[in-house]
Amino acid sequence: MKELLVAEWERLWKRKVAWLTFLLVPVVLLVASSYLQKQNGALTVDLPQYTFAGNFPVLSLAEMLFTVFNAMFLVFITLVVTEEYRSGQLRMVMIRSYSFKEIIIAKAAVILLFNLLFFITYFCMSYVIGFLMFEHPQSYFVFYHSHVFNIKEALVYNLAFYEYAYLTTIAICCVLFFISVISKTTTTAVGIGVAFILISFSYPTLLRGFRQWMSEELFGQLFFTSVPMIQWQGITVMMAENPQFVGWNFGVLGFYILFFGGLTYVAIRKKESFL
Repeated sequence: MKELLVAEWERLWKRKVAWLTFLLVPVVLLVASSYLQKQNGALTVDLPQYTFAGNFPVLSLAEMLFTVFNAMFLVFITLVVTEEYRSGQLRMVMIRSYSFKEIIIAKAAVILLFNLLFFITYFCMSYVIGFLMFEHPQSYFVFYHSHVFNIKEALVYNLAFYEYAYLTTIAICCVLFFISVISKTTTTAVGIGVAFILISFSYPTLLRGFRQWMSEELFGQLFFTSVPMIQWQGITVMMAENPQFVGWNFGVLGFYILFFGGLTYVAIRKKESFL
């Protein structure tokens, strides 16, 4: 299995899209910094959404996490699973005595490792660009906290935010992996993946129209059944001075991971019986 993991890791880096993904990190961060600089012009420095060098890693990630990142995962997983399977590349690997299940597990592990490396790179480069593009005071406010954070506290906060964000992407990847395994073409995989992401954006928005007839707790629970909404607002709520929906959000993420991971396993077993 170790040899298969190494082989899949090497195969991944033979794709131009893998290198392009990392080359785009500074571009994405520069675009985010430009947007946040304009936003600063309409804000006062005592607001948590006012961007400084220290909170730029979180604010730049929050701007991109539930849009650009999810789209990137969709394309990436479709390429390494659906396209390779339908083009016959996976069958060539299976000739080397590896089962379909082992190959898919290896691909999933490699994708999550690639994802982790991407987060680390994004985090480090966001600090570099943040210090080049923004002021760097010794303290500032963060969302849902009444006291200011110093540089050390902010670093711990930023690291925790990225850990939560990474967990949300694991949940998204589990869904997209299932879609890629069951899809007969890359077009179908992308189409279903886009539909899933759009639905995840849409129904929480529609839910706002019924908010007046719900309690705050019920509305929050329904709103945070959407992983992109957890990415957008749920992480900051969980990390507030008075945390909310922590157990609920972890439960939702756990459900997505276990449920779609289980469905993927069943789909793999069925495919193996026909190979």
